[in-house]
Amino acid sequence: MSEEAPRPSDSAGASDGSRARSDSFGHLIVERSGGLGGFLLVWDLDIDSSEHREEIGPKVAELPWPGEASAQTAGGSGAGADRYVYVIESRFGLVRFGEAEMPGEWKSLVEQVREIAAPERRRPGAN
Repeated sequence: MSEEAPRPSDSAGASDGSRARSDSFGHLIVERSGGLGGFLLVWDLDIDSSEHREEIGPKVAELPWPGEASAQTAGGSGAGADRYVYVIESRFGLVRFGEAEMPGEWKSLVEQVREIAAPERRRPGAN
């Protein structure tokens, strides 16, 4: 698959694709499930189109993402009743944290995305 999509006009990196991490960040999806109602809330942020691109993009790229085939999990089984579980997904990987066990840098990112993007309510299991 060739990379022929136009790059964002404000990307001041290399044009050969070697700096793809800083040229295109893609979407950041934060899902929160659990709580009393068991509702699933989803925040979907297109980083490249966001006015917060220069602030959030590098932050997302620098986080310790695991390999694409596996998800980093913390607190999945010990999250407790009525606690939230967050799944955070980007082009860099997928992570899953129980609310109480989420590391500070991930918690900061989630708070930032929740301030910027409007949540969408979904039924569990629905895409």
